[in-house]
Amino acid sequence: MVDMTPNSNAFQITGTTTWTFDRDCAEADYTASAGVWNGNTPTCTGGGQHGCDAGNQPTPPPAPPVDPHGPDSIEHHAQQDRCTFFCGGTLDGWNYTNTATVDGLNGNGHWTFTYNYSATTVGAVGEATCWTCNESFCGFVAGESFLKKARDNSGWDKKYSFTLTAPDPITGLPVSRVTNVMATLQASTDMGVTWNDVQGPFALDTSSIVSCGRPNDLATFCDNAGTPTDYIYDANAGFGGNVAAVGTFLHSSIAGHMTPDLTNNILSGLNGSPDNFPNNNNNLCAYSETAPFSVDFPGITAAGSYRVHVTGTVKGNAGVADQQFSVSGGGTVIGGCDTCTPVCNPE
Repeated sequence: MVDMTPNSNAFQITGTTTWTFDRDCAEADYTASAGVWNGNTPTCTGGGQHGCDAGNQPTPPPAPPVDPHGPDSIEHHAQQDRCTFFCGGTLDGWNYTNTATVDGLNGNGHWTFTYNYSATTVGAVGEATCWTCNESFCGFVAGESFLKKARDNSGWDKKYSFTLTAPDPITGLPVSRVTNVMATLQASTDMGVTWNDVQGPFALDTSSIVSCGRPNDLATFCDNAGTPTDYIYDANAGFGGNVAAVGTFLHSSIAGHMTPDLTNNILSGLNGSPDNFPNNNNNLCAYSETAPFSVDFPGITAAGSYRVHVTGTVKGNAGVADQQFSVSGGGTVIGGCDTCTPVCNPE
């Protein structure tokens, strides 16, 4: 697995400085109110057997929950208002409606009630609110060990071995098996249909292995200290070994792909995972390793859509050949807030 998710999907370039938008910070400046029935007579369909008679109107049902991710959500508006947070200005509230449908009192008729929702804001914010300036992009290569016991309990007959260390042939000390890792910055001018290299490839240092899961504060500093930190594991960089055995692990339905899941779920047999090796249970330190990396792409001056492409090698293990990987990160928007230039005060 290779992870390359930055702590934001919006960046702003001023000269050679990259500003990063913290949407979680911005979302705290909005307050969403629960839905309230508008009091209007609900609409009714499928009336049969007096289902839509006025006397069959049911009690208004509970309001649907506040929109968590859609166009009326705080998440969406905070992202849309990123330039207001960057340049300073007034954040506007908004209103929207949603509906809930229930059967009539006699079980017939489908009565649809309309609910009003509103969201308020703190009002004015200063420039560079919830933005920080930095030029680093971080990520990590990850691996796990995974065992499945045979049905007759005779032993563990299926295994994934994603160990990222191996003994040095001279010193015997453990060294990273993740090598030749390169990162290239790519840009697209046609909405992600084609991507062109604009910087790199740059060699990445993956010699340090964190044996306790995802490194702390990875998106900002690639802290190699690390503590047991859960993360979503996805075999997006491919695998080696017995291809035919893949379907027996992690509810996989496509050869070469495993459904993404939290590491702790995989190591404890939760959420459909068949791992039942007791020593694996929630033991990120012993059974999940990551190789963090960091890369700078300075001097970007053109606004547009960018992504980072990472390639490398995981050296073979137990008779398996070296595994090559080639993974591209999600698209990142740079620019769009070009009407102001706040003073950069890195934290």
